[in-house]
Amino acid sequence: MLSKRNLAMMMTMIMVVLVLFLSSVVLKEYYNDYDVNHAAETEVIEKKEQESVPAEQQVLYVGTEDNGYYPAMEEWAGYRKKSLQICASLDTAYGMIQAEEEVKPWLLMDGELLEENTENAAETLSQYVEQGGVVVFYRLPSCQVIKDSAVLQNLLGIQHVRAESVKLHEIRLYSGFLLGGETCYSFEDVKEPELVDMEREIPWYDISSRTKSYMVGFLTEEQKNSLSLENEDMPAIIWRSNMGTGSVFAVNGDYMKGEAALGILDAMVYESEDYALYPVVNAQNLSVAGFPDLTVENEKKMAETYGMTTQQFCRDVLWPSLVAGAQKGGWKITSFVSVKQSDQSGNEPNQEDMIDYLKYFNEESAEAGVSLGRIESSDIRASVEDERNTLKKWDLDYEFAGGYVRKENKDKLTSLIDKNGQMKYFKDIRTVVGEYEKNEQILSWLTDQITLQNATTNAYRHSYKDSLRLKSLETALGYSNIQVDMYQVLWPESRNDEWEKVAEKMAANIDTYWKPFAAFDKTTISQSDSRVRNFLNGSVESTRNGNRISIQTKKFTGDAYLLLRTHGEKPEKMTGGTWKQVEEDTWLLQITSEEASVTLESEIDPYYKE
Repeated sequence: MLSKRNLAMMMTMIMVVLVLFLSSVVLKEYYNDYDVNHAAETEVIEKKEQESVPAEQQVLYVGTEDNGYYPAMEEWAGYRKKSLQICASLDTAYGMIQAEEEVKPWLLMDGELLEENTENAAETLSQYVEQGGVVVFYRLPSCQVIKDSAVLQNLLGIQHVRAESVKLHEIRLYSGFLLGGETCYSFEDVKEPELVDMEREIPWYDISSRTKSYMVGFLTEEQKNSLSLENEDMPAIIWRSNMGTGSVFAVNGDYMKGEAALGILDAMVYESEDYALYPVVNAQNLSVAGFPDLTVENEKKMAETYGMTTQQFCRDVLWPSLVAGAQKGGWKITSFVSVKQSDQSGNEPNQEDMIDYLKYFNEESAEAGVSLGRIESSDIRASVEDERNTLKKWDLDYEFAGGYVRKENKDKLTSLIDKNGQMKYFKDIRTVVGEYEKNEQILSWLTDQITLQNATTNAYRHSYKDSLRLKSLETALGYSNIQVDMYQVLWPESRNDEWEKVAEKMAANIDTYWKPFAAFDKTTISQSDSRVRNFLNGSVESTRNGNRISIQTKKFTGDAYLLLRTHGEKPEKMTGGTWKQVEEDTWLLQITSEEASVTLESEIDPYYKE
């Protein structure tokens, strides 16, 4: 039987625990400065004028602007502060080369231009490479043209053409070229065939021993055995051939179309030198578009699909799921709020919901942005003005520094910008995230005051080409911006749009495909913006003397982030910064002064071209 004394002690303990719990809740609420955007407290870095590009930074693009390859090449040259000169023909390019005899610019070559006068063109390119030039065939000549020209075959490192077309069992991207490790893309027994979007049938070139392969197609083991073939006999997709003191890179397929070309080009630079050192952004973003929706909308469909209102679903299902996923991977959420998602909605938004979400965001170190335009908005200015007026009426001091624009509203963005290059209705906006679209430039200045950070991937889908694109962007930029589209979830058109379906795919994709890039920082969109501005403004020069690399940075504000890639060497000591390893032979440098140096361990033989 419980004595009165024991009962009193138990009740006292219960009261103490209850008081402590309630006190923590009260204190947590009291100290939640939800109306402050801590992510936007950093200095806004101004756009800086770019210096003229020296001759040694010139790259010659041989081809037309409308062949589908030029935009990515132009984007890469801009990021690397190189001058990209367009040459309609090889003769034009060679004339420019002869005018600068001491400089050997890279040639980005469209092989289709060798369809005529093939032998002379191949001879010219061979001489250029033998003398130390580098040629990149971003598109190969046709199989028949290669087959008919021994000189061209020798230039490309091709021994002979085995077949004009072969059906592949799988494609292997070897480690050490793009970041992210070796990857196998299989065409057989695939659970989701719609994600298989790489070319399966390609010409089969038998490349020589003076080449190095980076991506290769494979046949089945049965086919290999029946033809008595080894791995080195498999169809090459991306490879390098050496001639004299120069190199030729060849791409068998359309892999240089779009942003996959960015990292491939940087990897080619790395493979042609004894080390590579270049600026990166060092930012990984998780952008949640159209969340929360502060108005009860699409009521009938929401009731049929989820059995809840928009308000209930956002609060009780979506937010807990997002937090759990972000915490698991260490992500920082940027959530682009919608006062209303549709102009057709007759209901009024809820102010208390807005305040509650700002508190939630602050507790999770998340950031709130705003949506610029609504679904099928006929007048984007009216929609954005209404969003601003509603938030202003609620007397919020929160600084909304990021905006999100759907793809159907991108071409209307200019109508939201004033003569000073600022947003008319949200003056604090310093960066805009554009909805994910393939082949859109990733990072740029929207105006002199605002940056554009286009989403790099759709969280709900990760195809083979998406995988290659991710590896390429991490290699070139150390950057990704994952788009979590809540418009699709709150306005579902089919079962595949429902949260139960897409949430499972999102979790699997993010947990799996971003693991190799854990060395890069997780940021909100305003934190990322500061680094993007630095990346777009800054440039780097480096020289190597023995094992010491001297580094000079220009036009960075604060710290600069660089990627150092070596061939078997690793940093031993550093001045003017720190380093951490990304993967084998790859290091992320944080430079804290205009001049820095890295000393590499010299325990291996100097790198040589195979």
